[in-house]
Amino acid sequence: MFKKLKLLLLFLFLIFMGYWSLIEFPSFLFSHKHQNTNLIIYSDKPIPPNIKEISNEVLLRLKKSSIFNKNKTYSVYISNDSWRWRLLSYPANLTTKLGGFNAGFHGNAFIRPSIISENKIIPPGSYLLDAEQRDLVYFITHEVVHGLLYDEVGYVSNFINYPRWFQDGYPDYIAKKSFDFKKNLLQFKRNEKRLTVQSGLYVRYHLYVAYLIDIKGYTIKEIIKNIPDESDIVLSLESFSL
Repeated sequence: MFKKLKLLLLFLFLIFMGYWSLIEFPSFLFSHKHQNTNLIIYSDKPIPPNIKEISNEVLLRLKKSSIFNKNKTYSVYISNDSWRWRLLSYPANLTTKLGGFNAGFHGNAFIRPSIISENKIIPPGSYLLDAEQRDLVYFITHEVVHGLLYDEVGYVSNFINYPRWFQDGYPDYIAKKSFDFKKNLLQFKRNEKRLTVQSGLYVRYHLYVAYLIDIKGYTIKEIIKNIPDESDIVLSLESFSL
């Protein structure tokens, strides 16, 4: 019995290591790539000419972050074949339908099937909420910013020591082209669906981060060093007005 258990554990360990190796070194699965300074975008399908505009905009947004490292190469993998996306995203997709994810110690960003020529992802459902703001540029930037946070606080520490609102709120804050703080604050106070956790959007978390950085004047490194309690942010927003 003990021998069978050991064999089962060994088998599971080998599967995990095989998957982890795939996440850390996936470039052999992608035959096309575009490099713009320190951003490399890989694709399993030919890359259309507008990728230059897309990568320029991604870099422009990334440079808004003080933890962006111009000396590090950031890799993005767009899986257009559904089998490839399912293979790479299977563990992450067990609980949610993802637009993308970032995993591994290299901070590799993975994006679901997309129409690059139209600067959009192909959503997992029939439509994409807030599609105008959440284009392909947004998803790429959002996932790369997860990698910035891993570099800053540590990959494991990111998940253990930092709350969900921070993990996704800061990437959303950097990835969005614009954000109407007043409008979203009013929706938050009215408890509109877009501003709830249940919406599946990160607008609520974005609002937290925007409040801390744009209103209170904290830097991202100050927030990382002393993470506020979510309940305190909520109370502050409920009583705040512009």
